[in-house]
Amino acid sequence: MANSKRLFGVVRRKLLRRSHSRITIIRSSAPETTQEEIAAVKIQSFFRGHLARRAFKALKSLVKLQAVARGVLVRRQARIALHCMHALARLQVRVRARQLLSH
Repeated sequence: MANSKRLFGVVRRKLLRRSHSRITIIRSSAPETTQEEIAAVKIQSFFRGHLARRAFKALKSLVKLQAVARGVLVRRQARIALHCMHALARLQVRVRARQLLSH
């Protein structure tokens, strides 16, 4: 669990570091919008969408990885609990057998 939290923090920091776009809109002194500016805005929006999809995909894969790790832990805990219950049941059988033999 601690490893998955640490891994999530590392991935989140990397994604946040990469997801900030370094592209800026260059505005001309003229008030009208040129075709180049419109094209630049479209390119930026598509690129930002690409970064967001990539970050979401990484986050989804991280969630799946966490689910797998937690599933392994839960199965291990269930196996240990069943083993302990089986040991307690054997102990109970022994105690009852002694009680029957002593009477």
